[in-house]
Amino acid sequence: MKNTLTTLWQAFRAYRWHIVALIIFGIISSLLEGIGINAVIPLISFFTGASSPATDFISQTIQGLFAFLHIPFSFRYLLGFILILFILRSISVVVFGFIRGWISADFLGKESADVLRRALLSSWSFSLKQKIGTLQNTLVRDVHQTSGLLGTIAQIVQSFSGFLMYLLVIINISPSITLYTLLGGVILLFLLRPFLRRAQRIGRQVAGVEKQFAQFLTEHIIGMKSIKAAGAERAAITDGSSHIHHLRSLSIRQALVHSLGTSFFQPVSIMLAMVLFLLTYHSDSFNIISFAASLYLIQKIFTYLESGQVALQSVSELVPYVENIAAFKRQFDLHRESSEGTSSFSFQKELAFKGVSFAYAEGKPVLDGIDFSIRAGETVGLIGPSGAGKTSVADLLLRLFKPSAGELLLDGVPSESISLETWRRHIGYVSQDVFLLNSTIEDNIRFYNHTLTTEEIEHAAKQANIYDFIMGLPEGFQTITGDRGVMLSGGQRQRIALARALAGRPALLILDEATSALDHESEKLIHESIRALHGKVTVLIIAHRPSTVAEADTILVVSHGRIVEHGTPESLLKNHGSYFAKMQRA
Repeated sequence: MKNTLTTLWQAFRAYRWHIVALIIFGIISSLLEGIGINAVIPLISFFTGASSPATDFISQTIQGLFAFLHIPFSFRYLLGFILILFILRSISVVVFGFIRGWISADFLGKESADVLRRALLSSWSFSLKQKIGTLQNTLVRDVHQTSGLLGTIAQIVQSFSGFLMYLLVIINISPSITLYTLLGGVILLFLLRPFLRRAQRIGRQVAGVEKQFAQFLTEHIIGMKSIKAAGAERAAITDGSSHIHHLRSLSIRQALVHSLGTSFFQPVSIMLAMVLFLLTYHSDSFNIISFAASLYLIQKIFTYLESGQVALQSVSELVPYVENIAAFKRQFDLHRESSEGTSSFSFQKELAFKGVSFAYAEGKPVLDGIDFSIRAGETVGLIGPSGAGKTSVADLLLRLFKPSAGELLLDGVPSESISLETWRRHIGYVSQDVFLLNSTIEDNIRFYNHTLTTEEIEHAAKQANIYDFIMGLPEGFQTITGDRGVMLSGGQRQRIALARALAGRPALLILDEATSALDHESEKLIHESIRALHGKVTVLIIAHRPSTVAEADTILVVSHGRIVEHGTPESLLKNHGSYFAKMQRA
């Protein structure tokens, strides 16, 4: 219970004063209603011919207020007073509802933005280990459920403030009836405690299964073409159905616990009313009007207790979502990318790897003490067999990872002394697996760089040899690319990605297997673009095929995490035993 309260406090402490306001308006609305109901007793007494309508503290207080204001204490004025009380209560209920809705909406917006910000600013090494579906479920489902929890807390405030105010009113009418009512309510809530614990256990299971199903959906939507090509649709449906059936079973159990936890309030309140009638009917102080008001108040008290029990069970069911978000935030904060550095990005001479080693997992080095440099304005080819460490070099250049040993120097300045944002803004990157937004071609070239003008976007498209193709489309730059660029061919997607990279005017352009899966014509167009950049932009071409880097100024051959060959294409070809010469002959 203590851990739950701590989690809730950490999640909602920014709204503590809003919750205080909810408590105040909840108490005001309940108090106004309670006084209004109590005032019905003297109102009815006018019809019964009672000598004095004022028979209790609240009624006497109302009569004293009328005397102070010099208003006749009559049926007409008392009825108007009750009407005013309920109008004021309605206003307080509206204010309560507005505050409740506002904090839920505000929390949903701010929490979604906060979790998204933390996710995008986390380190790439941490992000690689996350399941896409789980992350998406946290960003959407968990945040939404946690937002609903604020509304549930507001319901608890309303229920228990109403319970407290009605309890005070019924004490005013009949202390003995209040004692029996309070005793019955406490016993009932104590007996229902196991339902709260059960609801929380089922809530944790539901949250876990939802994440598993979200991961399943994400994977299978992305891989739908492969599933169909393998004829594995029915097997995938069976696997997915198992998640759905598990979630269905838990949801039924959750609904059953929810119903059982609230089903006893009405019969208990009726039984209590019958017992109270039998106990008080023959007493000398019995008053049918007061007893009728007490019965109504008992019914309202148990209604609020039932509402509070429902809200508490909902809290128990929703707390796991709050805990999930809190755990993700802690993980994101622990693995946030460091963006320190005050030095400027100046690439005038060379970008050098000095004794750089790197490993994704401890004890399994991918790069082992490599040394090489890329001079400003030259085109460098990096080739080698699969698994040799080529992409790791690109990842280190993008500072997605940090070297486990050695350092990167830009004109003699350590890369860590340059802020991450500044560093990446000066590097263009095109990979084999192109990422395109389901938006217009213009948006995909702009890619959140809102400083780019239309002319700059068009110029980048021309540099990437994609401008003529775009202008030949009916919608031109406003053509929608489809999800992941499905409306375009592989070569067209690559050239749009190249235009995106060039639009940022990079000091270094990295092509990571960017042409390995393209047809000859598309590869030729991209090579023409690269050739036109020679001497203007420093280019690093990572490739398998020797033909891809045949026009490079320098070729680096990496094998088993080391640079084993280094030279111009011509010098490496003369060495018939070199990797480059062997691949060229093959």
